[in-house]
Amino acid sequence: MSFAAGARKVLDPSLPLNRRVTALRECLSHYHPIGFEASFSFLESLAGDLYRDPAALTSALELLTAGHTAWQAELRAYGVLRRQVKQLGYRVPHPLDLNPHRPTHWHGARREAAGHAVWFWYSKGASADIDVHALVAALVERGRFTSVQREMFELVRADRVARFAAVDGTRDFQTYSELRDSLYVLRQMAVVVSNA
Repeated sequence: MSFAAGARKVLDPSLPLNRRVTALRECLSHYHPIGFEASFSFLESLAGDLYRDPAALTSALELLTAGHTAWQAELRAYGVLRRQVKQLGYRVPHPLDLNPHRPTHWHGARREAAGHAVWFWYSKGASADIDVHALVAALVERGRFTSVQREMFELVRADRVARFAAVDGTRDFQTYSELRDSLYVLRQMAVVVSNA
């Protein structure tokens, strides 16, 4: 189902509320930049109880549609840029270039969504990465880092990036997965603490 078809079902008052929530989750399958469950939780935190309040469901869809629309505009701009670059002879993007086909932030509510993603990750319990877990706990508790914590954050992030680049995911999938998860939450934390 497309995003637009799902959105029409969310807004259809003739459908039972649980079907409308399912349709919202189908819309989320097209745009969930902070992870599927974290994105659903973020919408619920802003709009209210989606399973009991039709008005909250409509508000959640408006928030989701605004982010999705902004992301689609970014994809169109990226397509124009890629065509121009290809005409210059650069057929393959550099591996470190940002690829908006995989959104890394919530368009229109970047910092708020990142903060929610960090909290959501933390609320799931202890992580295998003790350093990242300690940094998340400090950020959730205080909402910002001290200068010492910021230095530790930069060291941990640089270390995890280097370790992730060196790991062979086909041979050591557990380490690969743990580092990937740590990098996800470190990226969200970077958004929360930027210019804070």
